[in-house]
Amino acid sequence: MVSFLPRLLLLVTLLASGFTPVSSECTDCGLCYNHGGNYKCLATYSPTCDKWHAMFDCPAGTPCETTNDPDKGRLCAAAADGGSEAGTCPRCGEHPAIDVAGCCSPLREGATYAPTPVPPATTTWSRGQAEMLPRHAWVVLDHNDGPDDSSFGVAVAVSEEFVWVGGKTTSKMTMKNPHLVDGRIAVAVPDSEDGDMFLTKVTLEGEPVSIHTFPGSEAEQPNGLAVSADGSFLSMVGYFRGTLTLGSEEYRNDATQLTDGSDCGSNCPKDAFLSKISAADSSVVWSVHFPHQGDASTELFATAVTAAGDIVYGGHIANTGRLGVLANDGVVKRWETVYDDSVGPFNDLKELPNGDFVAVGSLAGSANFGGEVGTISSTYSGSREALVLVLDAETGYAKWAALMGSPYQYSRASKGVLVATTDTDIYVACAGPCSHIRISNDGTAGGNMMSSQHKGGIAKFTAAGTPLWISELPTYPQGMAANTGSAVYVNFYESAPVAYGADTFTNWVGADTKDQFIIKFDPTDGAGEWVMQQGGTGKEYVRRMAMDARGDIYTTGKTGSSPGHFDTVKMTAHDNANENDMFLAKMATSVEGLPYCKMTKGVLKGGYCFFQNTCFEDGMLMPPGDLVCVGAEEPEVEVEPVPETEGLSSAASSVMGRSVTMCILSIVVLPLVIGNLFSKESF
Repeated sequence: MVSFLPRLLLLVTLLASGFTPVSSECTDCGLCYNHGGNYKCLATYSPTCDKWHAMFDCPAGTPCETTNDPDKGRLCAAAADGGSEAGTCPRCGEHPAIDVAGCCSPLREGATYAPTPVPPATTTWSRGQAEMLPRHAWVVLDHNDGPDDSSFGVAVAVSEEFVWVGGKTTSKMTMKNPHLVDGRIAVAVPDSEDGDMFLTKVTLEGEPVSIHTFPGSEAEQPNGLAVSADGSFLSMVGYFRGTLTLGSEEYRNDATQLTDGSDCGSNCPKDAFLSKISAADSSVVWSVHFPHQGDASTELFATAVTAAGDIVYGGHIANTGRLGVLANDGVVKRWETVYDDSVGPFNDLKELPNGDFVAVGSLAGSANFGGEVGTISSTYSGSREALVLVLDAETGYAKWAALMGSPYQYSRASKGVLVATTDTDIYVACAGPCSHIRISNDGTAGGNMMSSQHKGGIAKFTAAGTPLWISELPTYPQGMAANTGSAVYVNFYESAPVAYGADTFTNWVGADTKDQFIIKFDPTDGAGEWVMQQGGTGKEYVRRMAMDARGDIYTTGKTGSSPGHFDTVKMTAHDNANENDMFLAKMATSVEGLPYCKMTKGVLKGGYCFFQNTCFEDGMLMPPGDLVCVGAEEPEVEVEPVPETEGLSSAASSVMGRSVTMCILSIVVLPLVIGNLFSKESF
């Protein structure tokens, strides 16, 4: 039996969390929350619980909602160990038993929390990996040499002729595609010692056209790019500190101290910018400066261009969501809204063919969006949920909204929210895990559509707001793209092995390794079709993604691998001494076929291994970096050998044995089948 004080502590904390006990006796137990939405009352700590509401502390590494450990969750409402300050009591090592004689399920608004309906098990990877795969058509890199050189692609946009990347560089840039014989090379030298913001232009065939820099005195970055429907101009948004020159305008952010007089150093508040840029020569047509307010930053993350040529922008001021539309001339502001402080930054937005646009951000609490949405509240108290908001671009009138959260994320945020649109549908991806969907204009739609073990989700909505399906994502999404008649694609980076259903992809291992992964989802039901991996023993740190009218996708970021493997494209010509070389890669997702190392389904050509949907030549290293491909001399039928890890490093043998050993034997195995690798390219 515990003392009355701890019992009171739990009661106070549960009430603060929104629980309503039937009587005071109902707090005489530890409340265990499991995946699927079930609560159980237990007398002692159980390691099978995913979340705890308990008057004792949880062991290290255990997610706790109520604990005396300030690093694990909500602090106790009062001291529990003889009068020490709240939040300072030591971890309880024995986990004392709790009297469960009066244990009961908590209630809120008359509805029990235990048990709640269990959502259906995921079927995302029930089909396994596809046989037919795409291939990378080309990769363009910044080939400038030297350990102090650094460049990073952040935002990407594509027209019928060109693809643009906005980013930042600390030194001279030399953009080239070595696979092109006598291909053009684009060069730019920043004006500032610390580097500048840049915009580079490349043809859809992978030939660099130009690089244009925008001088700044401290830190500046473009976060979002969009191109007009006719391809004549771009909209670019981002942030800066110090000064930033956009065409004939020099903007100044004079923040060097906070309002209390202290030096803010590299954490001074940011100012935002929006610029209209000519697609012909990257000149600035006009620009707008959005200053910070006091110690609060303002930043723009996303932009879109309407069919009428107006420019939509989204971001935040003081971490409060901000949306607006500027007329094509840059003079007339159609409208702007800074929402209630419960609305978080808008991270992405896309236009719809009917003149509306979709903005995605987050909501914690309640906010009034007006229009047909009115006031909506986050579904789960204390959590920040992904917000999907559809508005009329001319007026800002809100037409419908959706929230994507989960009953098991508690105070964690639904974050990294991205959106892609087609003529008829809307796709939204986020981490958090965003598995519960609620629609403002339909109380019966949505619900808890996915179980809790996944770190993220991707959902499809009709343009009118009906949720059609939701599928799992393994981590924080970085980019997403879709088009009418195409599949939907999501990219992200990861530094640890990732499981896709029954298959696990091993990462390249290095001092600071990150690999890019691209997933294709079937637009009809959300099933995963294939996973493609790009990486090496350095890092492939990726950001946004774009899609052209044909259905091919473009990703950007920075790479530190040499060699770096983008399936058919092997990058070896660049100096990766600084491990930060900007890349732009085109994957020809509009065409799929057998990988080039296969003769037919299940039959490899001699001298090749096929591992994690990538072809490797005999003698090449494969993930995690110390496995050597030993291809058969003659074509071999792929079979699965008995896993053996003898002689492998701990990095290799620690991964799933089946995937690790498949390509180091003379008989090559196919654990995961993906790819359309018709030809082999090498940089």
